[in-house]
Amino acid sequence: MSDGVDVEVDVYSGRPNPRFRLPATLADELRQRLRDLPPATDGPAPPEGLGYRGLRVDAGVWSPPTEVVIFGGTVRVRESGGAVRVLVDRQRSLERWLIDAGSVELDPDLVVMLSEELRR
Repeated sequence: MSDGVDVEVDVYSGRPNPRFRLPATLADELRQRLRDLPPATDGPAPPEGLGYRGLRVDAGVWSPPTEVVIFGGTVRVRESGGAVRVLVDRQRSLERWLIDAGSVELDPDLVVMLSEELRR
């Protein structure tokens, strides 16, 4: 069993992004979900600029990976040595699961906006 992990919703420019904490049991489930994702040859990087740019999981406590970025059907996993693996998140199921897990701690208007984003 691991410690909990912090998840940042990368959505704001010029002010702090909202964050929520996944407790240890959900952090373990996240790790298992990551292990179950198939590899991708490549995928789009999260967009830059304004608006929703994905979820960033501070996975430094796992070592490796150190960072996980989830957006638009792809998951980028940065290992402690700097190597990046790209995984496929079909139907954005991991992204949806994480937003659902954090919805208790996030502003309800933000959760609605994220839900709309995931329908695109």
